[in-house]
Amino acid sequence: MKMPDKLDSKLLAPCGINCISCERYQNPCVGCLIGDDGKTKASLKCKIKSCFDTKNFSYCGRCSEFPCPQMKKHSKKYIKRYDLNTLESAKRIKNIGIGKITDSDREKWTCPKCGGVLKFQTKKCSECDYSL
Repeated sequence: MKMPDKLDSKLLAPCGINCISCERYQNPCVGCLIGDDGKTKASLKCKIKSCFDTKNFSYCGRCSEFPCPQMKKHSKKYIKRYDLNTLESAKRIKNIGIGKITDSDREKWTCPKCGGVLKFQTKKCSECDYSL
């Protein structure tokens, strides 16, 4: 998949992950804020998703309880597995806004070699052999 010219803000998950950078995006997941189609059982049981489904917030960083123990645990797991600090990503939502984040994420996750999408799990491009 080539990186689109503009990222849809609905591809920014409540926890701060940009869904386009996830290897499961469109394979077959559609994104946390878009729907449940194609999600794994683990994704459907995500406590963060369950939490934001019950509250009137789309993003954890906008919640009055942020950063909650659940979000801290999630971030710790993603740092250990993928070197991705979701807590910092969620804080960006709170501090700088969605538009600037999607622009920044587009730059961060675009392959410099071919314009494909770099996946945070593998640190590899979806289109070519480039890896971080």
